[in-house]
Amino acid sequence: MLFKEARALLARRAPGRNPARIAAAATLTAAFLAAGSTAALAAEARFVPEATVVGWDGTVATVTFREVNVALGRGTTTISTKLTGDVKAFCTNGETTLDVHASATGRTTADYPIKDGTVSGTAKFPVQVKIEHDPGYTCVLLHKEITAVLEDFRTGATLVHHQS
Repeated sequence: MLFKEARALLARRAPGRNPARIAAAATLTAAFLAAGSTAALAAEARFVPEATVVGWDGTVATVTFREVNVALGRGTTTISTKLTGDVKAFCTNGETTLDVHASATGRTTADYPIKDGTVSGTAKFPVQVKIEHDPGYTCVLLHKEITAVLEDFRTGATLVHHQS
């Protein structure tokens, strides 16, 4: 009934506007406000940088993490883990040299259990960088850089981890 009255009021105040869209926006706003208490509980959640360990062998990424102060009123949360690997290589074939840069990104998303306000987990997923070059070249890896991004979809907590 409240939404019906709001829709009628908004339709009178905004001639020429689509009342159905306005009502839908009002309904969504009310839903977001109702969910606000969960967001407030999750506002203190954060990933612990010191507990984040990132490994990457050029083929498989392994990211171990811990999130604290998780209070969602449910037993699990959903965390996305993304890793981007950048490599720089020097390739030679006789007198010919190539300076090669390559990168790859992989991502996984999974539910993790919450125990006493803490989420601990390890994400393992493929991230394979291929250094493209003509046959006959010998390549040496000069530099490897990793960027891992953690994001909890339910609490909003994020962490960006750089490693060279």
